[in-house]
Formats: sequence, C-alpha cells, structure tokens
Amino acid sequence: MCNDFYTALGYIAFWVMKYVAIPIGVGVIIKLITHKLLQPHPERQRKKRFNKNRLKK
Repeated sequence: MCNDFYTALGYIAFWVMKYVAIPIGVGVIIKLITHKLLQPHPERQRKKRFNKNRLKK
C-alpha cells in the first residue's frame, strides 16, 4: 500500500478523535461528575435533623 493511504487513515483517525471521541468523552465525564455532586444526600440531611432535634430537647 502507498504511504498516502496510511497518511489519509492517520488524518481520519486524528479528526475522529479530535472532533468526535474527545468531546463526547468529556461530556460524559462532566455529566457523571455533576450528577454525583448535585444529587441529594438524604443520609446527611437526616443526621443534621437528628442533631438539631437532639439539641432542642
């Protein structure tokens, strides 16, 4: 095969990584991180309420 063929495959692979794979991967990682950070923590809320109720008695 000619070197031009491999060069074209390299450019295609680079383009796919740069414009498709990396943005999708970054988007998925950001979504997972924000979902983890923004989800409510009911066990922590219960502990806070329990401590407040204990101090009122």
